Amino acid sequence: MCYSTFLAQVIGLYLFLMSISMLLNQERYKKLCGSFLNDHPLMMVSGAVGLILGLLVVVTHNVWVSDWPLLITLIGWVVLLQGMMKLCFVDAYTRLVKNMDSRFGCVLVSWIWLLVGVYLIYVGFYQ
Repeated sequence: MCYSTFLAQVIGLYLFLMSISMLLNQERYKKLCGSFLNDHPLMMVSGAVGLILGLLVVVTHNVWVSDWPLLITLIGWVVLLQGMMKLCFVDAYTRLVKNMDSRFGCVLVSWIWLLVGVYLIYVGFYQ
């Protein structure tokens, strides 16, 4: 099994399951997000975890082709940059998340990630 297929399966299932969880428990996640943004040690730990996960994806799967594996590469870069923002630019990250939440809301973002997850599950398991 190639890295692209494996990562599509893992990331797709993760995005799908997390999105379902967030859509079913919207109020809980909204409160959790507010608490998370005010908890600096947790922000640092999640930034470090995001940094290592992003690096793992980027180093093993830095594929720039005009096909579905590009989506995995982009997700890896987003996770890497998000981890760096949580570690180095905490205030900017907090403002960005609050701004996105007030404009788009968690529901829209959850639906987008759900669709991305379903697509990755499809290409990872059935293509």
